[in-house]
Amino acid sequence: WGEWRSARGCPRSSRVVAFRLRVEAPRGLRDDTAANDADMACSDGTVLRGDGAAGGEWGEWSDSCPPALGVCGLRTRVEAPQRTRDDTGLNSVQLICCA
Repeated sequence: WGEWRSARGCPRSSRVVAFRLRVEAPRGLRDDTAANDADMACSDGTVLRGDGAAGGEWGEWSDSCPPALGVCGLRTRVEAPQRTRDDTGLNSVQLICCA
């Protein structure tokens, strides 16, 4: 569930090379949301700002892809359905760099 936000992309001849997530810490008996927003850094220095929820704290920027490489894939950590317990959905992301 949820809604798609508008697509964003790096300027021509630039690639995504790093990211950071806004993640809400576990809230105990209250509704947990986990990852709420993401910013992406382009190889030309442009930062693509996410348009997500305000809950949580920004994490540190990921390591940047090595020079001449950019993001070509990703891996996500998603919580399995918790049935009668609180679900979070997306909890973490790893970007994969390649030429």
